[in-house]
Amino acid sequence: MSDIRLTGLAKSYGDTAALWPTDLAIREGEFFTLLGPSGSGKTTLLRMVGGFIEPSAGRIEIGGRDVTDLPPHRRNLGVVFQSYALFPHLTVRENVGFGLRMRGMARAVRARHAAEALALVGLADFTERYPAQLSGGQQQRVALARALVIEPDVMLLDEPLGALDLNLRKQLQRELRDLHQRLGRTFIYVTHDQDEALMLSDRIAIVSQGRIQQVGTPRELYDGPASTFVARFLGDSTLLPGRLERGRFILPDGTEIAGSWSRPPAGQLALSIRPERMRLLGAGQTAEVTLAARLSTVRFAGPRLVVEARLTDGTPIELSLPNDGRAQGMLGEEGGAVTVGFSAADARLLAGAESVPA
Repeated sequence: MSDIRLTGLAKSYGDTAALWPTDLAIREGEFFTLLGPSGSGKTTLLRMVGGFIEPSAGRIEIGGRDVTDLPPHRRNLGVVFQSYALFPHLTVRENVGFGLRMRGMARAVRARHAAEALALVGLADFTERYPAQLSGGQQQRVALARALVIEPDVMLLDEPLGALDLNLRKQLQRELRDLHQRLGRTFIYVTHDQDEALMLSDRIAIVSQGRIQQVGTPRELYDGPASTFVARFLGDSTLLPGRLERGRFILPDGTEIAGSWSRPPAGQLALSIRPERMRLLGAGQTAEVTLAARLSTVRFAGPRLVVEARLTDGTPIELSLPNDGRAQGMLGEEGGAVTVGFSAADARLLAGAESVPA
């Protein structure tokens, strides 16, 4: 079994908390991603699971076995880092078989297992090459094969694609997802790339300031963020500050929005709307919620247009419109008046309007 349970796991350096006490359960066979900005604590958490950092408190269980005090080599984990950490003087085959060699496996058996692992990552014909003779993507595949060849219970991947260019990164994302589905092993993946997390993950934990802010499937987190931080970090989001009165959300300009706002969170409030859920309204067009705004900028982004505008009180809003020619004729000049519409069902009531930019 390769399910993982963290109970009260924490790490401090003196008076500085890198990770506050954390409870987390990762299911067997799951592709689980730790997503957050630099310095959020996600890599600290991963390295404690791997045994490379000693926890200040808490317990780590893998498959029901307490591994908190075990060294890394006794946890049966495969580890892949952003820096491939390949031995430059060893061939691809020797690099992949290194872990087996440390386990005392015979040379012929090592060679056979290394060949199988390299075939799994599409490098069957590269066994006798050296790392310097490989591209960055090929070196990362060798690092993957080296981690997989020991048949780990869990794969730990810390920003493994961070050093690659965009096109190669997208290609390896697809390959990683396919590899996970074929193997059925538990993957724990660290990244700060929101698109990467959404594409690869079964579930995501969003980490900030040493705390897990929210855990869920990509769709659950994107459509139902629990805070303004999650709404803004995972994708783009327009945040409309306001107040709640008698079941209606009231914007600073007096616009009232009726919705199913049950059990509103405490503190300052904001409505979160994804840019693709907002649309421009032309003459004679209506929407459940309409807002008057002034156009700020229009940015070309290939298949879509990113439109930025400001409401009459200065609140910034963003729309993502298909680049099909229809929107362009409705935009007019910068500073011109536009009307924006959306459905109240597409808005999420959140606490934390103090973080909405002016």
